[in-house]
Amino acid sequence: MKIKQIKKLLLLLFVLIFVSYSCKNKTENHIVEQKKTIGNEKSKIISKNIIFKKDSTKGSFEILYKITTKKDSISYQFFEDNGKKETSYVKDNQIDLLIKYKKQIILNNTITKEKFKNFINENLDNYQLAIFNINEISNSSCNFFINICVPDSDNCFTFNYTIFSDGSEKIIELERN
Repeated sequence: MKIKQIKKLLLLLFVLIFVSYSCKNKTENHIVEQKKTIGNEKSKIISKNIIFKKDSTKGSFEILYKITTKKDSISYQFFEDNGKKETSYVKDNQIDLLIKYKKQIILNNTITKEKFKNFINENLDNYQLAIFNINEISNSSCNFFINICVPDSDNCFTFNYTIFSDGSEKIIELERN
């Protein structure tokens, strides 16, 4: 009789440890850091939101940007192999951009896809700000590559977004394929 009770007690203890460990993992913040030779880049996942940070200094420019997943969902339709129409959801992104020129702040702004609405003659709600990267930094400007797309499609708008040393900006839409 005692051996059966000990086995039950051990099994119960094992289950409690497993449940305790599982609950702990669900509430932890998961952080992944990446380092490259140009600037400092960090990605972290907090409560299923991905935050990507990049800090770059070149010449007289200092650029810090953070890409954050917004809470807004974008739905899009796709067809499965059996021809069934499905709806999937993705999150949109926003960019918090801080640019200094000769140690003076020339831009401190949040960029969303709405900034490019004059170039997109379609329902902007179907699009996601998908890509934002530093393209080129010169002595007088910094240029960014931006891609705004319908998720999981080739339906994209691509832009060169330039910030000049005086804080002025210029947006050029690149040709669509």
